[in-house]
Amino acid sequence: MNMPQEIPAAPREHWLEAADGARLFCRDWLLPGATGAVQMVHGLGEHGGRYAALARLFGEAGLSVRICDHRGHGNSDGRRGTLERSDDLLRDLKLTFDDFTRRTQRVPILFGHSMGGLVAARFATGGFSPVRALALSSPALALDMLGWQKLLLAVSSRVAPGYALPTSLPASRLSHDPEQVQAYRSDPLNHGKIAPRMLNFMLDAMQQAARDAGRFAQPVLMQVAGDDAFVAPRGSRAFFDALPENRKTMHWYGTSYHEIFNEEPGIREQAQNDLRQWLAQLPADR
Repeated sequence: MNMPQEIPAAPREHWLEAADGARLFCRDWLLPGATGAVQMVHGLGEHGGRYAALARLFGEAGLSVRICDHRGHGNSDGRRGTLERSDDLLRDLKLTFDDFTRRTQRVPILFGHSMGGLVAARFATGGFSPVRALALSSPALALDMLGWQKLLLAVSSRVAPGYALPTSLPASRLSHDPEQVQAYRSDPLNHGKIAPRMLNFMLDAMQQAARDAGRFAQPVLMQVAGDDAFVAPRGSRAFFDALPENRKTMHWYGTSYHEIFNEEPGIREQAQNDLRQWLAQLPADR
């Protein structure tokens, strides 16, 4: 059997054009002799360049890797934190995912973090394209909103649905590792904005993913931060409970802040090892 070669240190960077002309910036780590593929989906306000360490982990497992910046994020086109149409992120993911499937001749695993975990869960359970398996890191499957926030959303959705405002989410609660927090704050490609249209998409996608979870038959891994100030972990428990009984795995990191793969070394290494073990026991990609 041919063993996969070492994953490239630097990704191949390129753009794909969406149906409306928006250019989506993608990073590919194409592994000669790969035994499979994985596409990662990043969270709100960040970009794919923050995922190089995870790309190496997947490469060590024999997988080619892709991650594309959402529109309105990173190097991709679009106003920061907003959408033109409510289903833009799903349309864009289908474009990039199907292209990656053709390029690798593999059905990729879909990995998503935070809002990217929500998009990945909606995409996979909704059957937008076949996926080999689904892996979710601190997915945004529920949000805790106060009454005044719901009222503000209702008003702004009517008045200015595409106008992005600061989220006020605390960067200090991303990780217990101060170096990771500082790296996030100093990264010029990150932003802290969200528009009503984006938030309404997320709330709708949460309901739809929960509705469709029971019909999703592929393997699922959920890795959930228990002390999360960005999303409500209860959404992950409810989604996990709704999945079919076999072929699902959950790891709960009770003291972890939101970014488990950027946490202090003890939590980060446990999360990495849990992901490696799950990848190792997946059925072979044929």
